[in-house]
Parts: sequence; structure tokens; C-alpha cells
Amino acid sequence: MKLFLVFAAIVGLSLGYNYKDIHEKRSRDLSCNCGWRNSGRIVGGKETRKNEYPWMVSLSTGCGGSIISPWHILTAAHCTAGSSPEKITVSVGRHSMHEDKHAVQYKISKIIEHESYDDKQILNDIAILVTSTPISFNQEVGPVCLWKEKSNLDGEYIKVMGWGTTKGTAEENFLREVDLKVIPLDKCKQSWSNIDMSGSQLCAHEDRKDSCNGDSGGPLVYLDQETNRYTQVALVSYGVSDCGNSPSPSVNTHVPHYYEWISNAIASSKPEAKTCIKI
Repeated sequence: MKLFLVFAAIVGLSLGYNYKDIHEKRSRDLSCNCGWRNSGRIVGGKETRKNEYPWMVSLSTGCGGSIISPWHILTAAHCTAGSSPEKITVSVGRHSMHEDKHAVQYKISKIIEHESYDDKQILNDIAILVTSTPISFNQEVGPVCLWKEKSNLDGEYIKVMGWGTTKGTAEENFLREVDLKVIPLDKCKQSWSNIDMSGSQLCAHEDRKDSCNGDSGGPLVYLDQETNRYTQVALVSYGVSDCGNSPSPSVNTHVPHYYEWISNAIASSKPEAKTCIKI
């Protein structure tokens, strides 16, 4: 049975996870199907529709994450530091944190934290969780695309989603989203002069909007104009405690900077698994 499941996962990967996508037109192709968004967004609202973003994952540590292969979850190293695989579970297909009968939980067999993670300067804040069994993909659960190219996104709007706090006080019941503007690193450094920042980070901000505590490790995605798919460009690392009420931008781990590390981590744990990228 286990061999069959692994084979099925590999076949699904090679066939490109052929699920319905609301974005049909694109000028560039993808290595496998990824980053689709299920339709039905609440007009004028911040709460997402159920399973609107199929790649979203909640961790039992209180953090967020994203599906990047049938076996792998991308998150922040500060979400896993000091923990062991048997103490972490991940939940996919979840909308409500308090009650969601359609969510599926997976156990973790391995934690891969960046070998140079610095919890004082908060550098290399990235980790990958390897699931004990492959994640079953369908229309409501699937991988996000990964941004491989080190393109300049300054001034562009990216989307962050999570089950964090809206005012820095209490956890939200439902998955929420917000659009943030990418801030140039030089400008970001002015707000974080006591932190050693580098090109391995991406800053984002919008007045009265921000990612918040429970969103740590969660994805920041960009709607790629060439593929018409949501592509992860960063993951939430840190920000100020007064969420959304500070002029200081949030600081996030820049995914393209770590793409080779991500690929190597996947190859060393599950060689048959691949991430989905623009080709």
C-alpha cells in the first residue's frame, strides 16, 4: 500500500496535478500545476473563502506554512527551532482554526532548518518540514509555485495570508489575507538599523496593514503576470509587535535567495519530489 501511495504521488507530480484552474491564459509554462486560487472571494472583505488558497498550511506550533511538494512544507526556522518532528503536526485544507471538519492532519518525519539560522540577527530564517506520508492533492489542496528568479519587486504588491491577529491580541477564527507593498531594502534598513539585513530578505508594508504574530512562516505570494499563478516570493519572518500600526515594514525571508537550498533539502529527503517553477 505504501509503495502504491508513493507511486501515485510521483505520477501526480509528473502529470502536473491536473486540477481546474481559474487562471487559464499565460505566456510562460510551469514545471507542474501550482498556485491556483479557487474562486469565490468575499467582495470587500479580508476573510478568504474556504480553500481559496490551496497551499496554506497551519502548524501545531502556531505558525503558518506552504505546501511546496507532496512531501514538503516551507516555513520559518524560528517556528521549528528547539522542536522535534514528533511534536509537530501540520493541517492542510483548513479555513477555521477552531473547527474545520474538512482539514487533514499530517505527521512530520523530519525537520530541515537552515544550517546558518541565526536567532539573534534573525537571518536565514527558513525551514522545511518533511511529512511522514505524502499530502493528497486535489482542487482544495495543492502546491504553491516558487519564485526562482531574483527579480526586483520593489513597489509591487504581494499578498500575505494567515490565521494571525488583526490587532496583535487574539487569534482569528478564519484564514485572512492582506495586500502589502514591497519596500526597497535600503529604506527598510532605516527602520531596522539594529538588525543586520541582507538581500536574503524582502520587506513589505502598507498603512494600517501587516502580517502579524500567528502568520510567522506563512507565504507571501505574487501573481506572476507570465503564468497567471500565485508564486511564493517570501515567507513571514519578523516585524514589530504593534501589528499594522507602525511605519516599520515587516521583514521576510526572500525565497529566490534560498531556492538552491530548498532544492537540495528536497533532494536529500525525498529525491522523487520536485517543486513547481516557471519554465
